[in-house]
Amino acid sequence: MLVPLLAAGMAAGFAYRPLAPIALAAAGAVAFAFRDPERQVRPQRDVAFSPADGRVIHVGMVYDEYWETELVEVAIFLALWDVHVQRAPLDGEVVAQVRKAGGYRPAMSTLATHGNNQLATHLRTAAGPVTVTQISGMVARRIVTWAEQGDHLIQGERLGMIKFGSQVTLRLPESCTVLVDVGDGVRGGLTPIARVAAVPV
Repeated sequence: MLVPLLAAGMAAGFAYRPLAPIALAAAGAVAFAFRDPERQVRPQRDVAFSPADGRVIHVGMVYDEYWETELVEVAIFLALWDVHVQRAPLDGEVVAQVRKAGGYRPAMSTLATHGNNQLATHLRTAAGPVTVTQISGMVARRIVTWAEQGDHLIQGERLGMIKFGSQVTLRLPESCTVLVDVGDGVRGGLTPIARVAAVPV
């Protein structure tokens, strides 16, 4: 993906030289935002990892309509320069994916959390019900998922991508212990978000 974007920027620059710096800068910015680095994820059954890179903007209790219960929600803002690939926070089965149409408010706003265009992926895990929601922002217009209902995801596995600045929320069982605060920087598949306990069968 990176090579075609850079090539397009160079082509635009050659076609109209005064725009060359702008075209190359724009192509470079897009390529940077769409990067997908390899990460060495070390699985931990008692920890939920961050599903995304970015900064924590909200932590609180919410009612999850799919699971019909209160869950702890951690909202993460992804700036334009953050990696925009999302990852599975825990091992789990994708039991449903629900798209919700909405607006395109600034992604750093808590109003965007529940009011913007979004895709929720619901996971059944050993720790209980989990929901990862990809949310669009002002610039983002496309939410991509690489998971399907019935898939079994491994902790740290790629889940999808949001194009440009956006927001991702992670919902976990009320029994979890959140390990991050508002303002903390996090990295997908690497930063522990919460300590969880397996639910007895």
